[in-house]
Amino acid sequence: MSAPFRPPAAEIRKIALGRGAAACGFVRAGALPEYERFRIVSENAPPGLGYLRRFPSPRGDIREWFSGARSVLMCAFRYWHSGLDHTAALEKAGEPLAYLKRTGRRPRPEFIAGVKVLGMRPKISRYALAPDYHEVIRQKLGLMLSDIKAAYGGAGGRPFTDTSPVMEKELGRLAGLGFRGKNTLLISGELGSWFFIGGLALTFEIEPESGFGARKTAPGCAACRKCVDACPTGALKNPGILDAELCVSYWTTQAKTRAPDEIVKRSGGYVYGCDICQEVCPYNNSD
Repeated sequence: MSAPFRPPAAEIRKIALGRGAAACGFVRAGALPEYERFRIVSENAPPGLGYLRRFPSPRGDIREWFSGARSVLMCAFRYWHSGLDHTAALEKAGEPLAYLKRTGRRPRPEFIAGVKVLGMRPKISRYALAPDYHEVIRQKLGLMLSDIKAAYGGAGGRPFTDTSPVMEKELGRLAGLGFRGKNTLLISGELGSWFFIGGLALTFEIEPESGFGARKTAPGCAACRKCVDACPTGALKNPGILDAELCVSYWTTQAKTRAPDEIVKRSGGYVYGCDICQEVCPYNNSD
């Protein structure tokens, strides 16, 4: 019986970058100790985030979601950088309510109206000023998997984004894409936090490569708490804990009920998502 193949990391990395990933890394498939913290947080999540309590087993071990998984390829897909003009992008999008409907999002008309009454200009989070990232990333991951199968006969895998019951943020951290910031997001020394995460659960192990994936070392947040201090509603609890019921992004994209007036007042004008904790992050202003 022939030995299982173990493709070099450099070859898989070349495929991933060739299909649009800005960065990638690998982690062995297995149980995630971080799951216990996730479980506690999800059990106390508000109604709009009830989906986090579904399929608990796969979240703790990706092999429960895809039984053939031996390793995981994690990819970062950049959607913004500090050289882009948010104001100009909003102008191009046009009237927020119409734009959100046109792009398949579910806007909160009452939130938009409330922001306008308060004299604020409605703003849309940067990630939503583009086609639905789920579809875009799934397509890129599908092409990566096809390329891997073509290069290595017998290879198999399954793509995932944040709609799958997989702890993609923790897998991304373990794969070296970045560290978990005080704003709860994955932050890269090279890319900041303006990126989406997606991955492939693969049926084979990957041959490590000396120096593979060497990227700009990010020391973490250290004493910085700019995001915590800038959050207009106090949703960020130091260190790295988010109170979803105080989060503007939760109320504009996930909540099932009308947002409290106080949240609308403190939204900074954001009517879909919220970028404030990312706007002030030093890692997003170093291009």
